Amino acid sequence: MKRILFLLVVIGLVGGLLFAGGKGETKQEQGPIVIGAIQDLSGPTSVWGNAVRKGAELAVEKINASGGINGRKIELKTYDVKLEPQEAINAYNRLVDQDKAVAVIGPPISNIGLSLTSLTAAKKVPIVGSFIDPRVTVQPDGNPHPYMFLMQPSSVQYSEIIADFGLKKLGLKNVGVFYDQSNAFSVSQVQPFVNYWEKNGGKVVGSQVYKKGDKDFKTQLSKLKEAGAECIYAPNYIQDQVLTIQQMDQIGFRVPILDGLDFAPPFTTLLPDPKLADKIYFANNYSDNEPQLVEVREAYKKKYNEEPINKAYLGYDKILILADAIKRANSTDPTAIKNALEQTKNLQCTTGVITLSPKTHQPVGLSMVMYAIEKGQYKDLGRHVPESHK
Repeated sequence: MKRILFLLVVIGLVGGLLFAGGKGETKQEQGPIVIGAIQDLSGPTSVWGNAVRKGAELAVEKINASGGINGRKIELKTYDVKLEPQEAINAYNRLVDQDKAVAVIGPPISNIGLSLTSLTAAKKVPIVGSFIDPRVTVQPDGNPHPYMFLMQPSSVQYSEIIADFGLKKLGLKNVGVFYDQSNAFSVSQVQPFVNYWEKNGGKVVGSQVYKKGDKDFKTQLSKLKEAGAECIYAPNYIQDQVLTIQQMDQIGFRVPILDGLDFAPPFTTLLPDPKLADKIYFANNYSDNEPQLVEVREAYKKKYNEEPINKAYLGYDKILILADAIKRANSTDPTAIKNALEQTKNLQCTTGVITLSPKTHQPVGLSMVMYAIEKGQYKDLGRHVPESHK
């Protein structure tokens, strides 16, 4: 009889656990919620990676000070990937297998994002990143990579906004294209830009390439000058942009340059003379004048004693997006968080109101703010959206 009673108790306990598991968690979770971060903290794009890290840390501090997520604090674990895909793979494995991270914030680096797509599908822990190459979030068959999410416009949207601004607002026509052919970030933007430029009345007079590690661009830039380019489209990383600007000046090729966030602060501080950046036009996620940034900017300056750059706000918003998903999921199960991320709607962040598409895992309805650099100073030109995007 005692043995029968014991078996009934065991069956009851197991049934209770299974019933609880049907609601989300299979056991009572305690302790902090671990969120991982994979960033370049010491490589060529470390100025971006450290800004993302600091922005994320600031968001975590604010959430924890307000009681955490569903009563639990966040613990942020960040690993340096030095802009190397293998380092990123190692970091993701460590975060998932050893640190038990329930989600990860990724870098603004498409090559790193591409290296992680298959691994996230196998390990089933989502990444929210700002890697704009569509291949990071959408598979060749059109279905999304299940655990990869983008929180800013894709490279297609991004490049079309820049092209439309150059054609419609600046009145440019003959463009030369200059890009790193070994960089997924660069390559993913070139063809959408060229297609939009030519479809809307512009002409591409030449296209020149280089590869990672190259330092002398004068030959390629001289060919674009000789081809009659009245502007340059150069979707490249920040250190390469510094060399490009200096070498264009050396060959007397001072024409407008179109690009994206690579020219955002602190770009001008990296030049020997900030005025070399004149005639640069780029798209940013936000305007410094928008009210939702004020509190974050002031808190960032107080904590780090420096002005936040664009990537700091992206890091802050990645944490907001994950915290919102975890709260709505009422679970720290990574698959439940992934499902909640797909239902992110109208979430007010510092860079805009975020809605994620369950079909692409990319944001929908986001506009960009155009900036010009004049006499070394940044000038807000307002938000710009092509008619075809509306």
